Amino acid sequence: MRVLRLLALVLLLPVRASAQDAAPPATSLTPATTKLFDAVSLSRAIASLPAVRFDEPHSQVGSQTALDMQGRACAGCPRRNLAWPLFDVLWVNVMYNGINHMRGHDTAKVTPPSWWNNMKSGFEWDINDWGTNQIGHPYQGSNYFTGARANGLGFYESAAVAAFGSATWEFYFENNLASFNDLINTTLGGIALGEVLHRAAWMVRAPMSEGRKKRELIASIIDPIGGLTRMVNGDGKRVADKPPTMTPSSVRYTMAAGAMWQGDSFKDVNDRALPFVDLALYYGTTREARSTVPYGSFDAVFSLGAGVTQTGIRGRLFGTPFGGRYQFNVLQTFDFIMNPAYDYGGQGVDLEVGMTRQIFSDTTLWMAGAGGVTMLGAVNTLATPPDGSAAPPRPYDYGPGFRWSGFIQMSRHTQPYFTIAYQGYHVAVVDGTRSNHVLQRLYLDARVPVRYSLSIGVAGEYFFRKAYFWPPLTNRTDESPQLRAYIVWSSK
Repeated sequence: MRVLRLLALVLLLPVRASAQDAAPPATSLTPATTKLFDAVSLSRAIASLPAVRFDEPHSQVGSQTALDMQGRACAGCPRRNLAWPLFDVLWVNVMYNGINHMRGHDTAKVTPPSWWNNMKSGFEWDINDWGTNQIGHPYQGSNYFTGARANGLGFYESAAVAAFGSATWEFYFENNLASFNDLINTTLGGIALGEVLHRAAWMVRAPMSEGRKKRELIASIIDPIGGLTRMVNGDGKRVADKPPTMTPSSVRYTMAAGAMWQGDSFKDVNDRALPFVDLALYYGTTREARSTVPYGSFDAVFSLGAGVTQTGIRGRLFGTPFGGRYQFNVLQTFDFIMNPAYDYGGQGVDLEVGMTRQIFSDTTLWMAGAGGVTMLGAVNTLATPPDGSAAPPRPYDYGPGFRWSGFIQMSRHTQPYFTIAYQGYHVAVVDGTRSNHVLQRLYLDARVPVRYSLSIGVAGEYFFRKAYFWPPLTNRTDESPQLRAYIVWSSK
């Protein structure tokens, strides 16, 4: 085949070159000046090759390239597919149902009669464990969401897939009645966790680098369903630039470790130091610029220590500057908080107004206030029924509510050195012991740079919960102060 191509090229090159000339007299082209492979002849011949139909293999390559780009918004974007996300929902549900079978859960034994019973009975409030409902279901929802994102669907389209996956799980892959709280936690929590995992995986991927295979493997650990989808459809092997929407304007992350001291009150603080670790990722910045790209910027924090666990996500859905130095944002929120004073989990939406001010040549002040609604919040309660009956089987309650917060931070060269933050949550219990819970957290933090990206810091926290039960129960107050000393590494 190569010999035939070369022969055809040799035979046709002078023809194509002479045909594009200005038809000079035949006598003007003498054998002495005729050159088959001169620069002019080659450039003319090569430029005309795409129009030559004799080279069938070349035409096939071109058509394959065009075919590969069909359904893609960019060279590195996944191909848009509406059917595969629904198949992903099916096999993810089968997988989790199989896991429950192996764990011996009776709820995994589903049949057509159980499907019909679920559909005609509607929703209930389930009694699953705290971690299952507040972390397990959101993570399952993230699997539906990232599968849709890996198949080229947008943020809001993938949100619809997460809702579909949650509903099908509740009605058809468990034989107990569909759970209303699971439907919300799986969908809204899955959207928040899913988009963060999807974008974090793209931070790791480098399809144009020599180490792209290793990076793809790491990205698949972060986002397993997205990674598996890319492996099946071949996108994991494609060499192309990252999608432009997956490249943040900036990335900053911090890692801290140290010791904490806790107490039940300011007068009763335990003198035993407990270890803790903090991780934070700041993807883009929510403090400036106009944006309509969901999660084009977000903050994600994770804290783990003895008696304290916290996961928080604030993803910007919309943002716009106004008035010169002010910023308005619409944020989706996800919270999972456990401390000696209260346990809280919920998903909501905040409206935030912030202000940036340059107070010194290298120091910036950021102040912000936010308020919003919690679609469904969960809060622990130890109250028992007043009639002396058995305690409810689930040691936490559900209800909607409100949320509010304030934030002041001073930074030098993008590195914060003084922070004051306040967060408040309200839960109006509608399933559980009827009550209203007001949860609050006050946080003060100061850091001193040591060398390069290392700093040492101290922080104080105060957790407070006031529960107002319906009579004749007695209202309840819980509090827990906390002191931290730590060393922190921050990226530049």
